[in-house]
Amino acid sequence: MEDNTNQFIKRLTGFSIGPFVAAIIGFITVPITTYLLNPADFGKSAMYTMGYSMTSLFIFLGLDQAFVREYNECKNKNELFWNSLIVPLIFSFLIGGIYIIFYKPISLLMFDSNEKYIIVVLAMSLPFAVIDRFNLLVLRMEEKAKIYSAFNILNKLLALVVLIPYLMFIDRSFKGIINATFINLVIVCLIESYYVRHVWKNKFKMNKIMLARMFKYALPLIPATIIGWLLSSMDRIALRQWSNFNEIGIYSAAFKIVAVLAIVQSAFTTFWTPTAFRWYKEKVSNERYMKVSNLLLAIMALLFSFIVLFKDIIIKLLSSDYSAASMSVPFLLFFPIMYTISETTTLGISFSRKTSYNILISIVSAALNYIGNYLLVPKYGAMGASISTGISYIVFFWMRTLISRKLWFKFDITLYIENVVLLVILSIMSITINNFIINLIIVLLITYVNRVNVIEIYQFISSFVIKMFNKKCKSENK
Repeated sequence: MEDNTNQFIKRLTGFSIGPFVAAIIGFITVPITTYLLNPADFGKSAMYTMGYSMTSLFIFLGLDQAFVREYNECKNKNELFWNSLIVPLIFSFLIGGIYIIFYKPISLLMFDSNEKYIIVVLAMSLPFAVIDRFNLLVLRMEEKAKIYSAFNILNKLLALVVLIPYLMFIDRSFKGIINATFINLVIVCLIESYYVRHVWKNKFKMNKIMLARMFKYALPLIPATIIGWLLSSMDRIALRQWSNFNEIGIYSAAFKIVAVLAIVQSAFTTFWTPTAFRWYKEKVSNERYMKVSNLLLAIMALLFSFIVLFKDIIIKLLSSDYSAASMSVPFLLFFPIMYTISETTTLGISFSRKTSYNILISIVSAALNYIGNYLLVPKYGAMGASISTGISYIVFFWMRTLISRKLWFKFDITLYIENVVLLVILSIMSITINNFIINLIIVLLITYVNRVNVIEIYQFISSFVIKMFNKKCKSENK
């Protein structure tokens, strides 16, 4: 069991290094960007990112997730790769062409101005988005943690190297961010494709039976994915509708701070999905899934608490134009924390292949987010959008968890209830009274509730450090 645990931690660490280092580079990039761009331009670049993300999710048609689901059960991995890739790749060209034809209404909707060039850049980005996604999926499923992490770091490093000079010397506007992002995407895709060239070298051969099986799994995910995007993007849509680009810019800056927790989300989900499906195939005991979930809950709750406790100091790293972003941080943090933890509690839905439940979950959460934004954004702007988003993701978490629990097994949810209640109280106190001592007391309560898992995490880290130290001493003695 110890060897299994060590292997688990080793693989998780391998996948975590890249997102962690990438997030540090991203965290350095954000303050510099806020000093080079005003909130309005920052907001317009966020609208482009939202449009790119939405289209990227849609064009995959759920086949990226079907690729992950079928990978461990399919003997011919190369055939699976091509049959998963080809439809989204063709679809990306079709959607890109539609965007170019209807560039006027699309650009007016996104930017309030006629931006044909930007829509063309968006259309050109879509095929590269598909290539990037499947290249990284190959590395994930082959569990090549070091290479996967290297590409995460390369992506952010290139973004920093390309973006900052571009903004300083060529175009200090939202167009500068978009151009630099596109250049970065193309370079990264080319390098990725070289490293996974073993799958690209094989000729495409359509397997109708395989495609039919994948579409059966993927089709229910398409509306769920679109509605899920609405859930995650409703805040910016609402700010675009009922507020202004300045508020979108402030909100987006707060979202960049929240990206610290998104590191854990990205690292964990990247590693966890193939691992969970492999465990399921190997008939691993349910207790191991719950052990991972409880440890993850403790880590996420502590990270959440730390960021809320020191949010005012963190925001001071940004330009003074973005100081109001601190009020949006607490509830925005529920997005990565609730989503990440739900990845360990929602497995019953995936294991049972009843992915149609995802549609119901997404519809309810998105509808709630719309109502919340409708009521709060006109009056409270960015802070109102963050509150609505946070509440929606709490509902998202509980729906995923309870439905999965019904389909899978009746795991204990007491620890989840205690943590969510305390984190909500901490968030409310942080945006109302905002007293450091009161916030600290709540953080200590959160630590106490998670004490068993916190102690276990501490013991593991201590043991790991001691082992590394002893190993170094032995090598030096030799």
